[in-house]
Amino acid sequence: MFAPRVCFVDVETTGSSPARERVTEVGVVTVDRDGDALRVAEWSTLVNPGVPIPAEIQWLTGISNEMVCGAPRFDEIAPALFDRLQDAVFVAHNARFDYGFLKAEFARAGLAWRAPTLCTVRLSRLLYPDRGPHSLDAIVARFGLEGEQRHRALGDARVLWRLIQRLYERHPAAELEAAISRLLARPATPPLLAPEALDAIPHAPGVYLFYGLNAHPIYIGKSIDLRARVASHFAADHASGIDAQLSQEVRRVEWEEAAGEIGALLREAELVKTRLPAHNIALRRKASAVAFALDDAGRPQFAPAARLPLDRLHEFHGPFGSRAAARRFLVELAAEHGLCLKTMKLEGRAAKPAAGAPCFNHQLKRCAGCCVGAESIAAHGARVRELLADWRIPRWPFGGAVALVERDAARFAEDLHVFDRWCWLGSVKTLAAAHELAATAPRDFEADTYRIARAALARTERGELERFDL
Repeated sequence: MFAPRVCFVDVETTGSSPARERVTEVGVVTVDRDGDALRVAEWSTLVNPGVPIPAEIQWLTGISNEMVCGAPRFDEIAPALFDRLQDAVFVAHNARFDYGFLKAEFARAGLAWRAPTLCTVRLSRLLYPDRGPHSLDAIVARFGLEGEQRHRALGDARVLWRLIQRLYERHPAAELEAAISRLLARPATPPLLAPEALDAIPHAPGVYLFYGLNAHPIYIGKSIDLRARVASHFAADHASGIDAQLSQEVRRVEWEEAAGEIGALLREAELVKTRLPAHNIALRRKASAVAFALDDAGRPQFAPAARLPLDRLHEFHGPFGSRAAARRFLVELAAEHGLCLKTMKLEGRAAKPAAGAPCFNHQLKRCAGCCVGAESIAAHGARVRELLADWRIPRWPFGGAVALVERDAARFAEDLHVFDRWCWLGSVKTLAAAHELAATAPRDFEADTYRIARAALARTERGELERFDL
């Protein structure tokens, strides 16, 4: 077993919010390692929630108001359950749900409870990334774990214990325990941050903001798993110098959930642009982004990406992070494909094709000779345009604005991202709001949101996202 004491836990509740709803049943399977032997104990109890159980929850769990009316309240079972969970790894499916409910109930009972937590959804995703879905019903079917009473606390806790046993049968112990250790790794809480500050952060897509001494964020980031990403900043072996610095400065963490990766990317870009956090140096430099058009000779004509005319976007190539970055790209392209740096005005003055000194690449036999008249300007320009075809900004493929729908069905989350002519107009929750954005929002071309828009549209072509023409 991967820890000396492990508690496989499931709770049934009156709803989905730990702040508003209450626990109706708790089931625990405790596994203690005693030398080479394992001691297994089971415990469960109904709980009087003190509020009515909704009809749909009664239908799902089979727990009725009549069944719990004579059961103990949570504060009556809290001391015994607290002792049972003490010094144990807490294992649950969608662990944030069960852990959140128990933490809230313990707090109401005056007990401060924390535990290292292993989520079997995340473990399944880590071990079998291509074998979704990872719901408990799917896992029961996949591993042949039938025979327990589902949607009752002790039955589901037993399923989780049987799942771990099955995983030990299918994987070498070292491999499985390495995967579990990776998920259990808990960051060292930054010295100025409250110890419980990371507990409420969800395993969900979104953006996070670190604050120091004042109301201005010092760092903004995004992730498809907010909790794991925030935790990674504070790992004991800081992956980067900036992480070590953040760990010393951060006093408060805020976050916003999104329906998926696209929403997180867009919101991060917006927040960094408007809030200008001190440590987001790379993203803040996006103001220097450029694109270029080509003349007949293949000479680049540079323009700031933020000022490109929307009706002529398809004439430009890029965008690049800066003029220097674009120039480095073109110089490397020229060396690889025999282009003339002089003709492209990337080295000295443009040469006349019939005369003049050869460019530097021609001396190294890396230029086809446009600088000395061996290749015509027209032929050279045609080659440049062909080589750069994949870097050209495509024509906007629609007659107007579109809304791309990003959903996370498991969390009942949905965002509509509105784009027009590669400009992001905003993200909203309803189709009516998307139409309003399309009618009123200004169109501003930005390099980072253009790239996000292209990736998002590619996902619609693969059938991963729904699109509405507005």
